[in-house]
Amino acid sequence: MVFPIVGGDGKPTGYDIDNSLRFNDADKHYLERTFDSGGSQRTFTISVWVKRSEIGATNPVWGAAPSNGGQCSLQFNSSDQLVLREYNTSDEEVMNLVTSAKFRDPAAWYHIVAAVDTTDGTASNRAKLYVNGTIQSLGTATYPNQNYDLLMNNTGNTGKFFVGTETYSSVNVVFDGYMSEFYIINNSQLTPTSFGEEDTNGVWIPTDASGNLTFGANGLYLEFKQTGTGQNSSGIGADTSGEDHHFAINNNAAAFASTDITTDTPTNNFITVNPLMGVDSSARFTFSEGNTVITQADNGNWRGVGSTIALTSGKWYWEVQNAASGGTNFRNFSGVIDANIDINNTTSYDLPAASLWYNWNNGEINTDGTYTTADYGGGSSGSPIAQGDTLGILLNMDDDEVSFFKNGSALVEGFSLSTNISTAMPFHASGESADTFKINFGNPAHSISSTQADDNGYGNFEYDVPAGYYAICTKNLAEYG
Repeated sequence: MVFPIVGGDGKPTGYDIDNSLRFNDADKHYLERTFDSGGSQRTFTISVWVKRSEIGATNPVWGAAPSNGGQCSLQFNSSDQLVLREYNTSDEEVMNLVTSAKFRDPAAWYHIVAAVDTTDGTASNRAKLYVNGTIQSLGTATYPNQNYDLLMNNTGNTGKFFVGTETYSSVNVVFDGYMSEFYIINNSQLTPTSFGEEDTNGVWIPTDASGNLTFGANGLYLEFKQTGTGQNSSGIGADTSGEDHHFAINNNAAAFASTDITTDTPTNNFITVNPLMGVDSSARFTFSEGNTVITQADNGNWRGVGSTIALTSGKWYWEVQNAASGGTNFRNFSGVIDANIDINNTTSYDLPAASLWYNWNNGEINTDGTYTTADYGGGSSGSPIAQGDTLGILLNMDDDEVSFFKNGSALVEGFSLSTNISTAMPFHASGESADTFKINFGNPAHSISSTQADDNGYGNFEYDVPAGYYAICTKNLAEYG
């Protein structure tokens, strides 16, 4: 299954977002700050763009809570519905809005607005959830009483606001994915048009909102531009609204790395591997770092995974690094597969027709289930691609060719693409051993020593991107795809 990518060309404003922050649930890291006095507990708006990496699991986006229990929060539940809720310090339900819609697209950037005003005389107006500019239908709707003071902006018992988790007690349940353009507006219940608009194609896109907003007490704007760890204007949690409501990194101050400040944004969306793909539930990879790292267990099972988008035209480049090898039998394969192949039901690493991949173990290329007799840099004729090596892949859909490089040096160039592949999806498969691979489509979670970009200046690669080839992101897809 291939998912569409949200965002694209035709922006009437020309507004570009430079950064997002990548959260990895295994690291248990999040941002927090203690509320200042004076903030409204009745009227506020919180706007954020998110791109989910973990589907089918509880993913908290933000939360407000005192140390003695209770929470006001926004999360994706395990059914992938969006939930805006509050439980008071006595664990009584005050508010519970659950969308009818489910949000299961790991390729999409979603714009979410939670707009609250408990002073309104109409219950359904006291709390609203919008996604991509559209107010959401609710499967469950419990609204707060009129004039109720929520835990948002509550300064009692060291009331705090969290980004990436919900409460003091939920640090083992954290967000997994990307966040961008995080706003808190105090004392105003706004609509999504304060933060975004439709482009000429009817796609919801962000606008440059910061100069048109009154933030109010505890209001803020997180752009995730800085890499420092301190709770100040040079930290990851720096508030750039001018209000100086900066956040601290908590639970593990070293968990956020400089590479977690990413260029995967709502205005230039990079593809990743697709966490919904796998042979079966028992043999899927473990996905991490925003679906840019895949790990397999040493259990003898074969598994494969494709990307969140397939390609029909253009010239594209990506890298696969062998980060860790172990176990008893190293078998790994990288290349492309036709998007119409259902790899979820494929039980052998010898894939059928409509695939082409490089065998990391022996240097052979497999086309439509048949190996070449030639050996390209592996096995008996040369050094195999070992731990620490990087395989560079060039996909030329205009001339139906694939090329493979080892650490920047050509293994084979201009190898004919299978005639059975009409829609090519980047693909990796592994079997039988414990290995970790870092899939770099231009937005890596690992440090890059040489920082090579394509001719348009997009992507961050270890090795030079050949002229005329591009990172797979929406800006390049709009021009060449």
